[in-house]
Amino acid sequence: MVDVVDGLKAKLAEINSKMEELRREIVVLDDQRVAFETVIKVYQPGFELAASPSKTRRASSRETASGRVTELLKGRNNRHIVLDILRRSERPTTTAEIAEKFASEADLGSEAARLESALTSRFSATLNGLVRQGLVRQAGTTDGRRHLWEVSR
Repeated sequence: MVDVVDGLKAKLAEINSKMEELRREIVVLDDQRVAFETVIKVYQPGFELAASPSKTRRASSRETASGRVTELLKGRNNRHIVLDILRRSERPTTTAEIAEKFASEADLGSEAARLESALTSRFSATLNGLVRQGLVRQAGTTDGRRHLWEVSR
């Protein structure tokens, strides 16, 4: 029975990891799409992307959160933000906790809940880059699925 549960937990962690990866990819693709639309509008000011109403509604809410996060982080160094939060943390921290701490320090108030997913995705990508640079490391998981992060010492 324990082997079955362990297998299920491992599969759940794999699924969650894949979902985080896809969220990061969506953020990157969304930013690229916006950049292409901006350049096209320079050459053709009347350009409007033709999309079905359901796709437009879903994309616009994601754009809004992603765009707001981009605006919040503009001129700031994501690496420094994440490293600073991790250094001040007394224990290993999840990506969502890093996003919550940033939202609290940026005094986002009621907007924080709406931006949580976009902030978490953005900081998750930053953490992966910091891992590759050897500046942070995974310090286990919480709930068997969410990574805990800490500064490499």
